[in-house]
Order: sequence, then structure tokens, then C-alpha cells
Amino acid sequence: MSGRRELLVFAAAAILFACGPLISPFIHVDLSILSEVLVTTLAVLSVNLLLGYTGLPAFGNAAYFGLGTYGAALSVTYLHVDLITAILVGALAAVIGALILGPFLLRRRGIYFGLLSIAFGQVFYFIAYRYTDVTGGEDGMQFPRPPFGPGIAHVAINGLQFYYLAFVVFLIAMIAFHVIVRSPFGRTLIAIRQNEARVRYLGLDTDRFIFVALLISALMAGISGAMFGLLINFAYPLELDWHQSGNFVLMMILGGAGTIWGSVVGALIYVIGKDIISTITPLWQIFLGALFVACVLGFPRGIVGSLGSLVRRGAPVSEDVSANEAFDANAPVEVGRGV
Repeated sequence: MSGRRELLVFAAAAILFACGPLISPFIHVDLSILSEVLVTTLAVLSVNLLLGYTGLPAFGNAAYFGLGTYGAALSVTYLHVDLITAILVGALAAVIGALILGPFLLRRRGIYFGLLSIAFGQVFYFIAYRYTDVTGGEDGMQFPRPPFGPGIAHVAINGLQFYYLAFVVFLIAMIAFHVIVRSPFGRTLIAIRQNEARVRYLGLDTDRFIFVALLISALMAGISGAMFGLLINFAYPLELDWHQSGNFVLMMILGGAGTIWGSVVGALIYVIGKDIISTITPLWQIFLGALFVACVLGFPRGIVGSLGSLVRRGAPVSEDVSANEAFDANAPVEVGRGV
């Protein structure tokens, strides 16, 4: 996708989401659902960076998402912090979790990386589940949405204001993600996904690149989890469970792995589809699963990835290369300048 086309798509999406409060009554979707779409997109982006671009099965990113939620919830409940500080605490909790788990995960690749990330995620899940006095245990913990900030900004945040806060964070995250994956660092991650041994032969420390990608992924997931907890004013152990990680992976695959806008499309379809179908039938998981199967069969590279290939007029795309990225093997110096 050319630079001008990307700019037009970004501008159109920004305008569309900026008009979300005006559009939501016409499509019969509550504004909080649109806020959830924006917040969830960050978590899907975090999975996309590891799985879609680096090729690491990020099956345990719910751990960072849940740490962000509980970081915000505990700081509001026990420290009485403001909203911005709560988000920062949640993001910090997720990054600290990645710093602890990173050295163990870097020793594994492939399915072993995924299984180990799930195992560590379940450890956090059982901690939240068992420490009832602190986290509320199975019942979770309810907490009020704190004011925006100290001093003159010490004002309450309603649903509309929270939506635009999520919108601003969403825009910043999308711009940052675009810069990361288009940078030499991002190209190196794609090279690692294609052929890690070859990247090592070029003299690059792939473990260091993967560790930085893991920290960025945890940061995005932590911010997403903190904002999700502040959106629903509730934190519960299932936010740390591996099922939540599976949902993020499904959203990424649905939208298109290795594509910037695939995370947005996947989160949009999943969150709104879940809301609409669940109001029609209690068996909404079955119908939502059928929707996923249909989309995967109809769009094997995800919706955005498949449409991108179609726009390029059927140009062949290697299975090992993402829909909108390619690693130039003849430019090892540029690739190695990312970290």
C-alpha cells in the first residue's frame, strides 16, 4: 500500500471513529461497545507484533492484558490514584511482567514459546483467583472510575469523555505501531519470522530484538487491559486466562496477521458481533465461531490481507511474507539498525 493510500485510509478511519458518538445511535450499538473496540484493538496489536510480524505464537498475551487491568484496579482501590496514573500503573505492571517472563521465553521458539507463555499466564490467573482478600478472587473486584487527573484536571469522566480518551490512545498506538513495523527494527522482526538462522548469520542478536518486541507487546497489552478495566469498572481473573489470549489471536487472524489494519477490523467484527449476536441468542459463541470459520475460509490471509492481495490485482504473495511487508535480504545493514 502506497504512502498516500495509507494516509487516506488512516484519515478515513480517524474521521469515522471520531464520529462514533453520532454513528452509534443509528447502528444501535452502545457507545461503550465502540470504546471497547478501540481498547481491544491495542491488545490485538500486541499479539500481531509477536505473531503476525515476528512469527512467535503469542498465546499468553492475556497475562499482560490482565496485569494491566489489575494494576489499574488495585491502584485505584488502594492508592486512590487518578485515571491517567491508573493507566500508567497498569502499563508498568504489564512491562514488569514481561521483564520477569522474558528471559524464560527467549530460550524457546515455536510451539514451546506459545505453551510456556500460556503456562506463565495461568500462574498469574491462579494468583488473582486465590488471593481473595486483595483481588476479590473468583468474584473479581469492582472499583469506581477515578477522575481524569490531579489539580484542575480533577474532573469526573463520563462515557463520552472516556470514548474520546480511548480514541486518542488508539490514534497514538496506530501511529506508533506503523512507525515500528516500517522501521529497520520492524523489518528485522519480519526477517526473524522468515528465517531466524539467516538473520543470526548476518551478525544480529535475534534474542535482543525479540525481547524488545516482547516489551512493546506487553506495554500495548497493559494499556489495553488498564483501559478495559476502567471502561467496565471491574477486574476479574478470566482477563488473565488463556481463553482471553485465544480471543485476541482469533481477532488478529480474522482481520489479517501481519497487517496494520487487520487488528482494527478483527476487533471491530468480534466486539460488535459478540454484542449483537449475544442479544439474539444465548448460544452466541456457536454463531460467532461459525462466523470466524466462514471468514477464515473466505479470506485465508484475513480480511485485510486478502483484500490487499486483491487490490494488487492478484500479484502472488509468498506464504512466508506478510500481506503488507517484505524483507529485503540485500539490505542487511539497514535491517540491523533497529536496536
